[in-house]
Amino acid sequence: MATAMVVRPGTHWFNGWFLRSCARAVVVVDGIEHAARWGRPHVVEVTAGDHLVAVGARYRGTRPLLGAVDTPVTVQADERVVVHARNGFFNHQPFTITTSSPR
Repeated sequence: MATAMVVRPGTHWFNGWFLRSCARAVVVVDGIEHAARWGRPHVVEVTAGDHLVAVGARYRGTRPLLGAVDTPVTVQADERVVVHARNGFFNHQPFTITTSSPR
């Protein structure tokens, strides 16, 4: 098994329709952006150790990445850490990140 993070960008039930139709999901691992899809797992291979992960929304035609807050995540060798990210009830709230390791 490769050492990796499986990041799943999600939306809040209240405003998810707006984000899914008007913005693209972006996963940022150690400062490198990865285009992602709402509700779909995005696999990023990493080395064992500490990493900074953020998920944000970029509205079509704009540059700023909104709602992204760096969160430290530790990955052990040969581990796949599952990272769930979801924005808040209000569209301006940052994404909350939680992690789990499948057994």
